[in-house]
Amino acid sequence: MTIEWGRAVQENKKEILDAWMERSLHLFSGKMAAVSPVAEALSQALGMVLDHCEKNSESLTGALVQLSRILAVQDMPPSRTMSLFFELKKIMTDLFLKSAHKQSLKPVDLDALQSRLEELTLQAFDSYMMQRERICQLKLDENKRMLFMQLRRAEA
Repeated sequence: MTIEWGRAVQENKKEILDAWMERSLHLFSGKMAAVSPVAEALSQALGMVLDHCEKNSESLTGALVQLSRILAVQDMPPSRTMSLFFELKKIMTDLFLKSAHKQSLKPVDLDALQSRLEELTLQAFDSYMMQRERICQLKLDENKRMLFMQLRRAEA
């Protein structure tokens, strides 16, 4: 059984993805070209999120991890990073309220979509924070190794 809003998302995936990608590129400081390796990886991750947004699955988790890895290494605060998902919510709401889907998506479907997007945002935040913690741990471990090597040289 396919969720009504999920069907509508898949039918309009290209339009949603293009708008989401355009808004995503504006998050990055400086002008990032849409053909850069980071932009391509970002586009692929966003597409995977849209493909699996209907229900929690390993594929969705993998897509969120991939997206989180890209975002975690950027020099921007978590609030700005997570605004990416609020943009998705705006894009979908605008699309489904202004298009022919208004007749096919009942208010209950729109509410379900809004709830699901909020869940996705929270899952993405958890994944993002795990990636940031991993980066901090790697930096800490590297500092410990450097300190150990400096102490070793001083003793010699």
